[in-house]
Amino acid sequence: MTDNIPETCRPAWAHDAGIIDLQPVAEVPTDLTAIADRLLILETVARYAIAYDERRLDVLSDLYTETGTYSYSIGGAPADGRSGREVLIPWYDEIMRSQVDQRRHMLGSVVIEELTSDRALVIAYKTIYGIEKTVRLVTTGLYRITLVKQNKRWLIEDAFDALDRPF
Repeated sequence: MTDNIPETCRPAWAHDAGIIDLQPVAEVPTDLTAIADRLLILETVARYAIAYDERRLDVLSDLYTETGTYSYSIGGAPADGRSGREVLIPWYDEIMRSQVDQRRHMLGSVVIEELTSDRALVIAYKTIYGIEKTVRLVTTGLYRITLVKQNKRWLIEDAFDALDRPF
């Protein structure tokens, strides 16, 4: 995959690549369930980042649907990924074991792009730091996460990790 990574990070590459399509601001919800859903969706996305940093594979597993997927792209290069909770969790474990530093996924500019009673699409910018003796910037990018409501919980159906640069 590294052969297809663009040489530089160009402006608006995620939009140009069709990874995101930012919509106008949504109307204010008047339904209390819709408001609660928005809060719980944001919490699920934050819990994903914290669970990764704390290497809580049990929590990551609980955040995904059984058929959940994770894929990533660097600068719009062709995506690579995995599907199914039983495949994803051991894969996360393998990646975590290769990272000897403390990772911190900082999320910002989090927006819920689409929301129905049982499906949501979230876009969130991310900055990843690695901490050992010093703090270093690992990379930046964004998440596009599709969630579904199952058993009264918002779960990740698809997490797309759009990295600005490799790390």
